[in-house]
Amino acid sequence: MRSWRSPGSCFGQEIRFDKAEIDRMCEDALREAKMLPASPEPIRIDRFIEKHFGCRFAYEDIAEGVLGCTMFRADGGIALVAVSPTLDDGTVVGRRRFRSTSAHEAGHCLMHPILFMQNPDQMNLEYRENLDFGRRRIMCRFDDLAGRGKGYDGRWWEYQANRAIGGLLLPKRLVSAAVGHLVKRTELLGTEILDVEDRKNAESVVADAFDVNPVVARIRLAEMFPETGQMVM
Repeated sequence: MRSWRSPGSCFGQEIRFDKAEIDRMCEDALREAKMLPASPEPIRIDRFIEKHFGCRFAYEDIAEGVLGCTMFRADGGIALVAVSPTLDDGTVVGRRRFRSTSAHEAGHCLMHPILFMQNPDQMNLEYRENLDFGRRRIMCRFDDLAGRGKGYDGRWWEYQANRAIGGLLLPKRLVSAAVGHLVKRTELLGTEILDVEDRKNAESVVADAFDVNPVVARIRLAEMFPETGQMVM
């Protein structure tokens, strides 16, 4: 993690994690909570949140248009994670959307408590964007989870939380095991690749094995097996 003072930031500081660091943080947290499966299967993300962060996980509406919310304590602990029950409409897509939103909030729990620890300058700020400093809350709406807008409109904390969806629901080692029968190696370097004609099948395999929507599987596979054929570690 890198951090620096940033007077232009609503937090008064910025923090950065590289992609590999976020993946390591997520896998380490799952392992510590004893919630990392030995083989490909859905991660019990709500149970992980309760167990690892010692907080209440609530199925409740927070405010109009808010899909998920994380509330922090002044000491950096997690007071509450809430996800709107409207996300799970009884369909497979809805259930998986609920799981992804839960993982997004877990990403805030892992990376962002420091942003809400007692800071007199920061606590003078009023509600801004999706941040409620008075109650130490991040409230996530559709655009935050979808990553819409150029560069998340500067909301780097939402980009980081979205990166954690893959890290928590699709640990790389388990994804590799799930699609191993579809992965090939180049003759020259032995690089692992996923052919274009196998990608759709791989997306379906990953989506079903880990109970995520195909778009989440597609993003994770694109990270691990770029179409250039070079695997990203």
